[in-house]
Amino acid sequence: MSAETSTGAVPSSRRLDTLAMLQKAKVIVCCGAGGVGKTTSAAALGLLAAQAGRSVCVMTIDPARRLAQAMGLESLNDSPQPISIPQGRLAAMMLDPKQTFDHMVETYAPSERVRDTIFANRYYQELSSTLGGSRELIAMERVLEISNGDEYDLLIVDTPPAQHALDFLDAPRRLIDMLDGSFTQMLLAPYGIAAKAQFNLFRQSSAAALKFLERLTGVGMLADLSEFLLAFSSMFDGLKERSQRVMALMAEPSTTFLLICAPEPVSLRQAQRFVTRLDSDRMDVSGILVNRVHGRFGDAELSESDIARLDALSGQRRTGPSLSERVDAALQDARALAAADAAAMTPLDSIDQPRLLVPHFNRDLHSLDDLRDFARKLH
Repeated sequence: MSAETSTGAVPSSRRLDTLAMLQKAKVIVCCGAGGVGKTTSAAALGLLAAQAGRSVCVMTIDPARRLAQAMGLESLNDSPQPISIPQGRLAAMMLDPKQTFDHMVETYAPSERVRDTIFANRYYQELSSTLGGSRELIAMERVLEISNGDEYDLLIVDTPPAQHALDFLDAPRRLIDMLDGSFTQMLLAPYGIAAKAQFNLFRQSSAAALKFLERLTGVGMLADLSEFLLAFSSMFDGLKERSQRVMALMAEPSTTFLLICAPEPVSLRQAQRFVTRLDSDRMDVSGILVNRVHGRFGDAELSESDIARLDALSGQRRTGPSLSERVDAALQDARALAAADAAAMTPLDSIDQPRLLVPHFNRDLHSLDDLRDFARKLH
């Protein structure tokens, strides 16, 4: 019986060179669906880069705590936490949107009074902790901050699952659009809707729509919103400038995207959508990493000598299948899984991107030793 096991042939011209990517890039953004090993891959790439001599920080935006588990840690926080490894310099962190948002306000607020007004406002409290999109917006701010610093020369970003990763890319543009939007500008006008005279007019209006809006939201809500925007407006120029810098960072040659997927139709379709989106934005894609690919076990069948040796090991069995029959059945199952994965990956042939196929692991990875085993498969 052949001892060959592989995850399938990828022509050398189309094979992803992860070591070259790790040496070249300053920022690597890992994108993909949930449940495809994206966080583990980001951590393993960080380990490889550190072993190759780079100073690396791995940052997860996903609130799930799998990065800490993958690195054998109990927990992570918003500050890079050093990872003890025999060679190289590696740190990991998990984004804390509230803490980063607070730091941004402290940086850009023109005075303590404005800062305190923003912190006390209920809209800010929602925006900085639970409002949809705030995590992605603040992630971009943190990416810019770390990439501009001197402490690390490589930042690996583990994004949330696919659709939220698109939110990550869209966050800077959405912020600029919001700050320049007509509704925001109306609320910020010197005598806008929140001003007393306008509120009186609003309350006296006979328009059914306005009365319904007042009953639905409350004038107090609009006052709070206007107060927040008026205080926040003093930071607009700084926020817009930072958002523009983040967008420029994502398009720099030193920033690259790595698409991570599994040999499953949904995951592969999402990878295709990412390639299309990133190409349209003229952002660099290093390639596609396909995790959990079942390997082939050669083409030979069990020979008569194989069967004899296996049956001798199992002894004389009077009932049930023999050991050789069970081994042969397991071999056929493995080949069926490998064939299914190969068929599922056919769409990758139409994507003009290098790729790397990573074999399926039969265990979860919860320690640095496990992570090292995984990292060996990435180059």
